[in-house]
Amino acid sequence: MKNFKVAAGFLITIVLFIFLLRDLDFELFFQYLFHGNIFYILAGAAVYMSSFIIRGLRWRILLRHLKDFEVKELTMLTISGYAVNNIFPVRIGEFTRAWITGKRNGVSRTSVLASIFVERVFDGLTIAMILSITLFFYPFPGNVKTLAYMASALFAVAFLFVLFGTFSDKPARLISFLRNRLPSFMSFVFDVAEKFLKGAASLNSPLQIFSVTMLSIAVWTIELAVYILISSAFGIEIHFAGYLFMLCAANLGMLAAPTPGGLAVFQAAIVYALRSFQILYEKRMAVAVVLHMAQIIPVTVTGLIWLYKNHISISSAQSDRES
Repeated sequence: MKNFKVAAGFLITIVLFIFLLRDLDFELFFQYLFHGNIFYILAGAAVYMSSFIIRGLRWRILLRHLKDFEVKELTMLTISGYAVNNIFPVRIGEFTRAWITGKRNGVSRTSVLASIFVERVFDGLTIAMILSITLFFYPFPGNVKTLAYMASALFAVAFLFVLFGTFSDKPARLISFLRNRLPSFMSFVFDVAEKFLKGAASLNSPLQIFSVTMLSIAVWTIELAVYILISSAFGIEIHFAGYLFMLCAANLGMLAAPTPGGLAVFQAAIVYALRSFQILYEKRMAVAVVLHMAQIIPVTVTGLIWLYKNHISISSAQSDRES
């Protein structure tokens, strides 16, 4: 399954880049690429890095049932996990982050991984909600609306599952019942469901759920500012709904993307999102490339330096996880 995901990731990357580059005027593209306002680009990268403090604070709430962590440590662990995701395919950074956190703090790695699953549910639900609300303010094409409603429904179901599992043992019993009666090849579905429930164990009060929700909104509000800053670096001024759509399209794609750092998936999403605003294709590509670099480069460099300074080997983490 892992090899299949890796192969699928490389195939998706190749196909998307062929699609993105086939009609590109490279001379015009590079003109736009190298004439972006460097101040806005650097500001966007700095703002993006600041969002990890909020992520660290949110993760602290999700891990409170295991240990009282410091926000600084969780912030750096989150950055390191993202750094690994930016280098390797199939989002192994999530597993690496869980392994490092568990080993450094003597807590269950499975429980830590479960909390990361819950993080993703809140991220996905927040993005899907933003996208659905955006559709009321701008007349996007019908296929975009269909995608938005499907994504909203998917993450709403996942959220309700987590929420219900927080205050009831019925979801756990349902999983056990189905696992014993359905074919064994479906076991991975139940494994994922059980991880959600283990992560939901940390959300044992309405106040904690509210806090995590508000922090999730704060994370994506900060990231929205990054999209606005980078777009402004290239002189792009569009309807506010357009920035929201860029944010949602790129990140919904990256949540499921098996490619390292969402490579190609991110660029395709941004180019597609800006198509509705009559912006030249080469300028859209320049925005997509720089916006991705502003997020990928500082996180990857910072994360790898932190791993090196703390004598943490990515290969050791993977070997231990697979053993």
